[in-house]
Amino acid sequence: MKAVQKVARGNGFLECREVDEPVAAPGKIKIKVAYCGICGSDMHIVEGFEPPGASWPFPVTLGHEYSGTVVEIGEGVTKFQVGDRVTSNVSTGFCGKCHICLSGNYYACPENRNMGYETDGFMAEYAVVDEGIAFKLPDNLSFEEGAQVEPACVAAFATLEKANLKPGDTAVVIGAGVIGLLVVQFVKLCGAKAIVIDLSSAGNKLALARQYGADLVLENDKTDAIAEVRRATGGTGADYIFECTAAEPCINQATLMTRRGGTIVMLGITPPEGTTFKYYLLSILQGHTIVNSFGHRLHTWPRVIQLISEGRISVKELVTHKLGFEQCAKAFENQEPGKIKILLHP
Repeated sequence: MKAVQKVARGNGFLECREVDEPVAAPGKIKIKVAYCGICGSDMHIVEGFEPPGASWPFPVTLGHEYSGTVVEIGEGVTKFQVGDRVTSNVSTGFCGKCHICLSGNYYACPENRNMGYETDGFMAEYAVVDEGIAFKLPDNLSFEEGAQVEPACVAAFATLEKANLKPGDTAVVIGAGVIGLLVVQFVKLCGAKAIVIDLSSAGNKLALARQYGADLVLENDKTDAIAEVRRATGGTGADYIFECTAAEPCINQATLMTRRGGTIVMLGITPPEGTTFKYYLLSILQGHTIVNSFGHRLHTWPRVIQLISEGRISVKELVTHKLGFEQCAKAFENQEPGKIKILLHP
């Protein structure tokens, strides 16, 4: 079968190649992949990113934002049937018994492996997952929408579980990429005000932020965003900042936009060498809460699928390109200003 793989350490080494087709072992389901999205983390991996201490296998099939159809069920599977349309979480191998798993944070289990980089992912014609991490797609969701449930779960986890947004709060979203645009929608769903910040070159993304209900949109290279946020909040600063870029200037901006006692939620993935948090002392003195938000939890998925199915969260507009696996190099190199989400398909 065809698969998009990172075949060696370093920058590049991306190939669409023929690999063995997987088989559904006991307790697992085999899925024919319809679409798999390219995430910012996939871009980092192709560029050679590896967290400190990581030991990733090469070659490895990329991708963790996907949808597809069940074509085979392993022995003992009772939750799914052949023909079911599904998506799934992307964690495999976590023990479910250690104190970390029992606390709900299975991502940090020493046995956990994230599909798409620590083990094979979903930029392939077929993939196999544990029955327990998969979820059926409602009939009214397209495969394109199903492939974006995972990033929507990332945004939902940050806004609904890592933050405590209330009606009347003001939240600043720095970065109008896919995650930022989804965060905007969840912020509005909570009844809070949303201020979105990005560069003027992200014009179509800022326009989409307005469509999703942003109360104020700021071009970071054309205005004093810190002053504008202060002005919009009566001089106090925002209750929440959702930092979705991991760019050092934006991280430092976030501190200066946050009210005393406010919360900064960090979603962006920094380079391995990290960044300089220039105003960390100010954050300490002003009593800021700094929260790191990574991934999601199993219980996040049914809620998000339901919200998308009900039309309360929209992902359709995020898809700007659909390309075949053989065009993976073109897809990963795409720097078009209007690009938002690229979906790959077999």
